[in-house]
Amino acid sequence: MATKGKSAHALEVGESEQLARAEDDVDTSDAAESSRAVPEAWRKKGFRLCVIATAFILAAGLSFGVGRVFGLGDTEILSAIPAPPKGDDIFVEDQEGVAHDNLENITESTSQGIVHVLSGGTSVGIGLVLTQAGKVLTTYQPAAGAANLSAEYVFSHETFKAKVIGVDPDAGLALLQMEGANGRPFSTVTVGNSDTILSSAAATRGASARMSGEIIVTAVSTTGTADGVTLDVGTLTKLNTTVNIDGSTWDGLMASTLPSPLPWVLGDPLVNLNGHVIGIIIGNSRSGINTVVYALPINGALSVARHIANGNS
Repeated sequence: MATKGKSAHALEVGESEQLARAEDDVDTSDAAESSRAVPEAWRKKGFRLCVIATAFILAAGLSFGVGRVFGLGDTEILSAIPAPPKGDDIFVEDQEGVAHDNLENITESTSQGIVHVLSGGTSVGIGLVLTQAGKVLTTYQPAAGAANLSAEYVFSHETFKAKVIGVDPDAGLALLQMEGANGRPFSTVTVGNSDTILSSAAATRGASARMSGEIIVTAVSTTGTADGVTLDVGTLTKLNTTVNIDGSTWDGLMASTLPSPLPWVLGDPLVNLNGHVIGIIIGNSRSGINTVVYALPINGALSVARHIANGNS
């Protein structure tokens, strides 16, 4: 899993500083040279015109439980931190094309589980709801016992009080607990398996003639208290890379090249073609006309979440 070295500067996410600028120990121009353009299928489908730097907003009536509740009464509310799915996370393209499928998968699998983390009503970061019981993983690191914390769903704007379960400063992550669902399950993100990215990508290429041979990823971002998200499609260019972020050295990060100047925010999820979270963005840098984002692999992040949930923080 990714680890952070010793530093006098801890990662902080405030209203005026939600970005962590990343400076790769290896010249980032190498990443730019090794990256390729987004596959032709994306452009032909108008995907970039419709998605990159464009907010898509779900219906105003979307609530935090839509698609998750099939009857209350005997409904089991899952509280355990999820484990990465076993096996490859294979993407299967239908007749609508890759771009349409990717957008639909993100909407159904991840966007409903993204929240704005608020302190005293002010946005301090992004959170990913991991469990139906309301555990939220975030890069914001509040002090133990911090008051006036809440989590607001991006699309529905439903807001719930939150308390700190624990913080892992070395991993740069915190786990929060939302409260006040009154027995209803919270909508969650769907996690993927970051350990099987390469084999999954190979299987995907074999299943779809449209795939270019690159490992396609999508960054999902939201800022402040916006009621929509922006997407940028790019390529995974490095695995297990070492990066210096804000004076701290991080090992085991994934690097992805995005053909966009968008300022990616700490805590943004990085997802695969199925819309499943495979990483959490913790920094970025410029590489020519592209942005290179650095993400904690989700498998390691989930291990940290379980460690915190078990009282080890």
